[in-house]
Amino acid sequence: MNAVIGASLKNGQVLKDLATSLARLQENGKALDIAIEARCVPYLGDTVVGWTDGPPTSTLAWMLSGKDPHGDAWRRWTISRVGPGQYQLGCFPTHFRNAQDPLAPGVPPTSSKSR
Repeated sequence: MNAVIGASLKNGQVLKDLATSLARLQENGKALDIAIEARCVPYLGDTVVGWTDGPPTSTLAWMLSGKDPHGDAWRRWTISRVGPGQYQLGCFPTHFRNAQDPLAPGVPPTSSKSR
């Protein structure tokens, strides 16, 4: 399923639209159950500008870089598997200063450099 989710990711896609498109995907004939973390709701207007897959032994399926529509700020977004056919769209609300830092695991926002 991770490959199917990865194939549905598109640069420039609004995160709210991504959540809707993920809910249309199917696993074993059933639509995926996609939950959105409550703390991420204010940032669903961010747009996807890059992604990388998660470690094979982790519940993290994909890590995304989301650009804030109001300025030069990016957030780390995640798509995590939380159960059979269940995924969660999450984010780290504190912004980074460039599009690549959200894709680097373990990088705190304070260490990102301005462009």
